[in-house]
Amino acid sequence: MRAALACVAACIVATTPVHAVVTGAIFGPGSQSFSIAVLPPRASGAASAEAARFARALTRDLELSGYFRLVDPATFIERPETAGVTAAETDFVGWAAIGAQAVVKGALAIGGETVTLEVRLLDVAGRADVPQVSRRYTGGRGDVGRMAHKTADAILEFLTGERGPFDSQIAFVSTRSGRLKDVYRLTFDMDEPVRVTDERSLVVTPRWRPDGRAILFTSYRQHQPFLFQADLGTRQTARLAAGAGVILDGAWSPDGSKLVVTREEAGNTDIYLLDRSGRVLQRLTDHWAIDVAPVWAPDGRRLAFCSSRAGSPQVYVMNVDGSGLARVSRTGGYNTSPAWSPKGDRLAWATRGGGGFQIVVAGADGGDAHTITRGGMNENPSWGPDGRYLVFSSTRGARQRLVLSDRDGRTQKELTRGVGDDTSPAWSARLE
Repeated sequence: MRAALACVAACIVATTPVHAVVTGAIFGPGSQSFSIAVLPPRASGAASAEAARFARALTRDLELSGYFRLVDPATFIERPETAGVTAAETDFVGWAAIGAQAVVKGALAIGGETVTLEVRLLDVAGRADVPQVSRRYTGGRGDVGRMAHKTADAILEFLTGERGPFDSQIAFVSTRSGRLKDVYRLTFDMDEPVRVTDERSLVVTPRWRPDGRAILFTSYRQHQPFLFQADLGTRQTARLAAGAGVILDGAWSPDGSKLVVTREEAGNTDIYLLDRSGRVLQRLTDHWAIDVAPVWAPDGRRLAFCSSRAGSPQVYVMNVDGSGLARVSRTGGYNTSPAWSPKGDRLAWATRGGGGFQIVVAGADGGDAHTITRGGMNENPSWGPDGRYLVFSSTRGARQRLVLSDRDGRTQKELTRGVGDDTSPAWSARLE
């Protein structure tokens, strides 16, 4: 994925801002109330395949969001090969007749290794461009997927006031390469995820470095758990915190300056704060109970973790210096795998109930907790970068798959398929 992807012009038109009915039908994920048509960008020759790929990726993003009803391409009243891009060239009467409230159109060209894409959102009722969404992108062929994700995110931002989450990545653990587990990386335009590690061992709890260029994980390659980091650029894997003992899991602080880890000593596990080099700065818990799975609040001042100090696993929060300990999971006898939303206003975790583990979403203090899944085993929630969506693993079919859900559970869709079990997802911050 090229870092050189650039949006050359945030708005390529300078029309009067559109005040049409397009925002009136948007209620939230799961409503699927807004009808939109995604016409592949006009292109010719080799560029046609890239135009089709852009349309597929954008369509998938919009479908996953749960906000949209996608117009059937078989009913389109304009052909991608000849359709004009501007409002003046658009048959708004025809699009309205087939029920479209908005249309995505564009033009894509390839010069050498450079792809240039002009894309516009057209408001059918207002018969005008939506300048807040219209863009011109340049990049390599490998960047076409990101162009689609950026477009989907911009459409969501215009229609809902919140930028979408699709220009991002998901790391997870899978057995799809064989009996043993490895870390994989998935973007929303990939047909198949990319394998990141070759541990030939048990691998657990991948976590993103804040800059999105490396993935932290625990490997049992040395017959006991230690913390490693896979650099996506160099494709090199190195052990972290080499002198800190046996480490079960870990997570980078939001600014990347520290690590919080679960360290085992004399058969007991506690939470420790380390510097970037792996040197212990502070022991944050000191209790006979099992303390595991620490995660950072986005402000870098608080942590959530799982502890059995109440007699069964429960979710707790504390300040980063170990003070201010408070239990936040108040119902259920078994709660684990906490995840903090990127805005800091919510927590999610897995609770045992309903014949398996289910996903709970609550306020940061544990209030207003509600279960968003039913049936099967649903575990290891991770928040998307916009705080509206989560990804978690689920056994709704024959195998464990990654499932995307909005935070209220109204729209839930499988992200992965194929052989192997997919578990322990970690959603990255937005790519920049």
